[in-house]
Amino acid sequence: MVSCSYSHRIIVDCDFIRWLSTSQQKSMIISKMLRININSKEHKKQNIIILEKDFESLCKEGIIKDKDTIRGGVSPFDINEELGDLTDKELTMEALRLITGVVLTRRKPFQMVLLTTTEGKKKYFDNYSEFLEKLKNFDIKNENEGLVIINDLYKTYTSEREMGR
Repeated sequence: MVSCSYSHRIIVDCDFIRWLSTSQQKSMIISKMLRININSKEHKKQNIIILEKDFESLCKEGIIKDKDTIRGGVSPFDINEELGDLTDKELTMEALRLITGVVLTRRKPFQMVLLTTTEGKKKYFDNYSEFLEKLKNFDIKNENEGLVIINDLYKTYTSEREMGR
């Protein structure tokens, strides 16, 4: 089994998963995400995460139909296990995602990327630009930029796999 240290961890939001669910490349992208997650050295099955609340919301909407299939590529993450019960606070889901991303920059590989859509990225920057400008180890990427990152992490996996043969 290949074990990879990746350059980034990824958190995805609902907008990114909605986009992914309609993408022509859905199967290929999810397959790559699965390989990245399964083979993560530092964060086995949790290199690519989604907030648990987002995951449940997408299941209720019917966007995520097969929980087990998507769970391999995107792992539901409970931020409350890290910081106590934040869901009781009056925070938007966007703020919770940003807090989660920032908290997780404290762990290897110390780089987090939030994947969203073009519209979602604009919304984050419109509402949180002052906060985001101060962050060095956290970035927000739209769907196309996100695919580049997924492909880069997947190349890390395939390189490690080839070297191990």
